[in-house]
Amino acid sequence: MNERIKQLAEKSLQTINNISSKGITDQRAFNQVWFEHYNQKFAELIVRECANVAANHDALDIYEEIREHFGVEE
Repeated sequence: MNERIKQLAEKSLQTINNISSKGITDQRAFNQVWFEHYNQKFAELIVRECANVAANHDALDIYEEIREHFGVEE
């Protein structure tokens, strides 16, 4: 796996690792909520990374289009 993707996966894990169970007593339900949050955060970080690559290459129109296409806010 690409080192940057590993870093983004770790950042996703750190970001959502402290989510509260918010009253979820069933472990399966909690695991599902946790996994959904992790996947969402990981995908968001990848999209942001792609948009930043475009921005760093003077492709601001692509930067905006990538973010808007995936619904990632600045």
